[in-house]
Amino acid sequence: MSRKQGVTPGLSPGGKIWLDKVRSLVLGKLIKSGGAGSVYLLPGAPTQVAKLYHPHLDRAANRRKLEAMLELTPKLPDQLENGKRYVQIAWPQAAVFDGQGGFAGFVMPLLDMAQTAELEQIMQERQARAAGLPTGLGPKLTLAANLAAVIDALHQQQHYVVDLKPVNLRFYRDSLYIAMLDCDGFSIQGHAERFPAEQFTADYLAPEFQRKGMPAGTEMAQDRFALAVVIFQLLNFGIHPYSGRPGNAQVATDIPGRIRDGCYAYGVKRHKQLAPNATSGHALMPPELRAMFDRAFSQSPKPQRPSAADWAQLLRGYAQRSDGKLVVCGVNAEHQHFAGLGCAACARDKVIVAAGQASVLAQQQILAQSQPQQRSARGAHHTAPGQAPVRLPAGGAQVKAVGISGKGWAVVVLLIVLFLIGFTAWTSSSDEVTDKASLQAQADQAAGLEVFRWRTRKAAGFQPSDARKAVRSLSQAVSKGDDDAVTRGLQLLYRAGEGKPSTYAGDPMRVRLRTTLMEGLGSMPGYAPELSDTYLDNLQADPRDYLAAAAMGRMYLSLDEPQAARQYFEQAVWARPTDGVAWLGIAATALLRGGDERDAVNLVALAQLTAYRYAVQNALPTEPGGPADNGVARTMQRMDLNAKVLRLAQGWDYQKRWDKVLAEGALLAAKLKAMPPLRDQVGGVQRDTMTTVAYGVLDEKHATGENRLTLTIAADGTLTYAAAELPMEPMLNKVLLDSVKRWTYLPAVQHGQLLESKVVVLVRYRDGRVSFVPGGVAVTAEN
Repeated sequence: MSRKQGVTPGLSPGGKIWLDKVRSLVLGKLIKSGGAGSVYLLPGAPTQVAKLYHPHLDRAANRRKLEAMLELTPKLPDQLENGKRYVQIAWPQAAVFDGQGGFAGFVMPLLDMAQTAELEQIMQERQARAAGLPTGLGPKLTLAANLAAVIDALHQQQHYVVDLKPVNLRFYRDSLYIAMLDCDGFSIQGHAERFPAEQFTADYLAPEFQRKGMPAGTEMAQDRFALAVVIFQLLNFGIHPYSGRPGNAQVATDIPGRIRDGCYAYGVKRHKQLAPNATSGHALMPPELRAMFDRAFSQSPKPQRPSAADWAQLLRGYAQRSDGKLVVCGVNAEHQHFAGLGCAACARDKVIVAAGQASVLAQQQILAQSQPQQRSARGAHHTAPGQAPVRLPAGGAQVKAVGISGKGWAVVVLLIVLFLIGFTAWTSSSDEVTDKASLQAQADQAAGLEVFRWRTRKAAGFQPSDARKAVRSLSQAVSKGDDDAVTRGLQLLYRAGEGKPSTYAGDPMRVRLRTTLMEGLGSMPGYAPELSDTYLDNLQADPRDYLAAAAMGRMYLSLDEPQAARQYFEQAVWARPTDGVAWLGIAATALLRGGDERDAVNLVALAQLTAYRYAVQNALPTEPGGPADNGVARTMQRMDLNAKVLRLAQGWDYQKRWDKVLAEGALLAAKLKAMPPLRDQVGGVQRDTMTTVAYGVLDEKHATGENRLTLTIAADGTLTYAAAELPMEPMLNKVLLDSVKRWTYLPAVQHGQLLESKVVVLVRYRDGRVSFVPGGVAVTAEN
C-alpha cells in the first residue's frame, strides 16, 4: 500500500523532530501545506518554524540543496527598529531529522504574516487604500530600494529568485522592509551543482527566454529583467512596462508577446508601434531613472541590464529624505514627486477626471439623440402611419350580443375572479421571494453574518513547468514502486494535454509525411543553422509543435548540451504528453545529466507505456478492402527509429549505456502495462485531517448551530470551491477557510478514471468549538 502524499509517518502536530542527536523539538500547529512540504509552529522555539518535505520527494537532492543554502547564506540579518525585530528572509537555519535519523526538512525564522502585505497591494491606489497602505511615491521608492538590496544580497551568493513578481513578494506595513518567503524554491548554487528553480511567470520573463525557455546559467539575466519590471510597476501606478495602446494589428495583444517583440512604450525614444498608457507618469521621472529603465528593457542583442546593486544605489538616494530629491506636492499633500519635475499623481488624476467627464458627456449625447426617436415610436404605436384612428360606433348603432342566463353570468364572474387571483399570485410570487431574500440578506448583514464562499484562483493552464514536474514525479514514483501514483500521474498528465492540438495537426497523411521527414534516419542529430532556424520559427508560430521541439532536442543532445536538450524534449511532452517519442528524448538526456541510469530506465519504460496506450493516435485511415489499422505497428516503428537516432547522438560509451537502458526499460514497461486500474472510490476528505477547532465567539446569539458545507474536489485531489448554506459570523467563517485549506482531499474514481466530485460536510459549532462530519457525496462525471 502506497503512502499518501503529504503525510510523513510520525511527523505531525505533537510529534518530535531532531536538530542533532540529542536536541529535539515538538511540532506544533500546522500553518501551511504546499507542493513541497508542510510548515509547523514550534512551541519550544517560538521564533522559528519547521518545514518538513513530503515523503514522495527526492530527499537526497533536497538535503544537498539545503546544505548549499546553509553554507552560502545571504547577508540579510534581521532588522531591529523601535524595539521590534523584522525578519527580512525566511532562510533555512538548520536541518532537521525524524526519529529514525532520516532527513526531514529544516527550521527557519518565523515571519509575522499579519504584519506584512503583498507588494502588489500597494501598486494600485484603490487596493492600497482599502488595505490601509500608503499611496505616495516616497514609500514606494523605499520599497523599491529595499527590494533591490535584498535581491543584491542573494545574487552575491549566486542564488536567484527567477519567479520574481509582486504577488510573490511581501513587506512589513510599518517599516517597509521586504519579507522573502519560500526561499528553497529559488535557484540555489551548491558545490559544482546548481539546483534550478521550478517556476517562472511569462509576464516577468526576459525577452530572450520567451521563445526558447531559460537554459541553465542565465538566471542572473532573468532576475535583473524581472526586478526592473517590478520597480517600474512600483514607481508608475502598477503599469506594466510592456502595456500600452497598440498602433496597428501587428502588435501582440498579450504581455509575453510584447516582451518577446521588444514593445517597450515608455523609453526616452518612443516606440513606433505602441503608445504609452495615458495615466503613466514615466515622463515625470528623472533622466537618470528613465535611462536605467531604458537599459533594462533595451532591444540590443546583449542588453547590459542594471544589476540589483545598481538599482539599490540609485533608489536609495531618492528614498532618503535628507537628499531632498523627493518633495511634497503643493496641490495635494498626499502626493510626492521628484524635485524639479511635475507631480505625476496630479497629472494622472486629471486624466482620469477628464476621461470620466468625457464618458458622461458622451452618454448624455446618446440619450438626447434617442429621446426624439422614442417619442416618434410612441406616436407610431398609437396611430400607425397611413391608418385612420379607430373610432367607437355612433350613438344610434346597435351591437348585437349573445344572450347569457343569470346562472351563466355567475359562472363567468367566478372564473374571472379565480383567474385574477391566480394571475396576481403568479406575477407577484417571484417579486415577493426576491424581496424576502433581500430583506433576509440585509438582516444578516446588520447582524454581522456572512455566507462563506471560497474559490481557488484560476490556474494559468497547463504550463511547461507543470509537465517538467510531472515527468520528474512519475520517475520517482516508478522507482518507489508506487503503482497508484504512476497511474494517477499519467492519467492527469495525459488529460492536461487534451483539447490543445498543434496547428500542424490535421490530415493524417500529411502528418505522417511531416513526421517521417523530421524523424527519419536522414534527419541525423547535428547542428544545422538553417534547419534550426526553421524549427525555431515553427515553435514560435506554434509552441505545441511537438515534432519541432523534439527535433531541437536531438540537435542539442548531439552538441553535448543535455540541459537545453531536455528543455526541448520537455516542451514536446508538454505539447503532446501522449507521444512516447518525446519521453524517449528525456530518457536520453538523463544519461548525460549526471549519468542517472535508473532515471533513464524509468523514463524509457514510461515512454513505452505511453506509446502502447496511445498507439491509436498514429493510426491511418483504412484503405478499401485493407486490414484495420490500430496504429500499433506504426507506433513501434517510430519508437524504434527514434531510439536508434538518439543512440547515434553520442559516442561509443554512451551508446553501450543507452542499449542497456533500452533493454531494462522494455522489461520495466511490461510490468507497468500490467498495473491494475485505480480502485473506485467516492471523493471526500481524509477524516483524520478534519480536526475540531477552537475559535473566539463574537456574537453569543449565533454561537450555537449547524450548517452544510459543499466542497468541489478536482480530479487531481485539490479543492477548487467551498460554500456554506447559511450565513455565520465572520470569525467562524475564518475557521472554515483555514480548515478547508488544511484538509487532505481524495479524488473520486469511477471505472478507474479520476473524476471531479462534490462533497457535503456538516458543520457543528457550540461554545467556541467547531467540528466537522462528512455528509453525502455526489460524484460529477466528466465529459
